[in-house]
Amino acid sequence: MHNLYPNDLTERNKKLVIQYILIHHEGVTEDEIRAFTDNEPYIKVVMAFRKAFPDYSIFVEDITAEGEFVFMHGTMKGTHLGEFHGIPATFRKVEFPIIVKYQVEGNKILNAWPMSDQMEFMEQLGAIQKPI
Repeated sequence: MHNLYPNDLTERNKKLVIQYILIHHEGVTEDEIRAFTDNEPYIKVVMAFRKAFPDYSIFVEDITAEGEFVFMHGTMKGTHLGEFHGIPATFRKVEFPIIVKYQVEGNKILNAWPMSDQMEFMEQLGAIQKPI
């Protein structure tokens, strides 16, 4: 099978995403995020999550890339210390699996599509009850 993308581009995109994920362990700021992306809606989502979970970290379990797309699978952990989508701080610790598909172009993250088990997340916050 012929690879449509040069391997060095794929590896560079993967390294960029790894660097981006690593800054989340240090209490990422909006300026730090802007060094990696100009995507305003995504920046707002990340900062809203950081405000609600100021200690959150992402622990990467695996990462793969093909061309302009990088896929990360891992675990997000944090403590709910601020309002999140109308839910006041519960001071609960959360830990849930996350997958993010990143699109990288020109050494910047163009788009990011985070996916997680929202039911499990809301159950951990105490916002919903586990079904019987």
